[in-house]
Amino acid sequence: MKAAVAQVKLYNNIDANLITISKYISLASKEDIDILCFPECNITGYVRDFTKVNQNEVKDMLNIIQKQVTHDCVNVIVGAPYFERKKRFNSAIVLLTNGRRHIYHKINLTSLEEAYFKKGKEPLIFQLDNAKFGVLICRDQNDPMLAQEYKSLGADAIFILSAHFYEPIEAIRKLNKNRALPIARAVENNLFVLKANAVGSNKELFSLGGSLIINPEGFVVREGNTIDEMILSYEI
Repeated sequence: MKAAVAQVKLYNNIDANLITISKYISLASKEDIDILCFPECNITGYVRDFTKVNQNEVKDMLNIIQKQVTHDCVNVIVGAPYFERKKRFNSAIVLLTNGRRHIYHKINLTSLEEAYFKKGKEPLIFQLDNAKFGVLICRDQNDPMLAQEYKSLGADAIFILSAHFYEPIEAIRKLNKNRALPIARAVENNLFVLKANAVGSNKELFSLGGSLIINPEGFVVREGNTIDEMILSYEI
């Protein structure tokens, strides 16, 4: 199975993000990629006031993406604020080519996110062909017990959706940490870890890419740079 992550810029404009998403799904289809993961909140952008996000627009966007997923035969994981049971979550939505959807709500929120989102409570395992995948969002990578729970549930690989936006100096200082944690999760649990991080700036905050694909032995088999949009893919 060919799995991939998209390292892309995020905008606070849903239509602009749709153009990016559509572009990279098309590229993935041409490269015969089976599943493609985007960064955290890539539908709406991450550095923003989430109370001003129109949930109907998010749902419309998901339906548009779903049509392309089915047409281009690429399974996709996207990030967005998502309402469920009258609560707003920071979520990852898995859109499969057969029309099925799975949703994961971020469990480990930052202090800034707690002003907008409720904490998720459950991990998500979904199956594609003979492989089982788990999903984490950004700060969830800090939680070794959560990754271990995925392993106990039979996961062969974990996708991580991230948007590591910081002030410039902090962004540089945290590069090593945000590289090391996914490697640790892969080695501890003997599974693949595929991390999609945002790249670029927004409101003087920077996300320095560095998306990763790590094999179960902890070797980094694909790695993005700090400035460019790209797809990283690997046969798992």
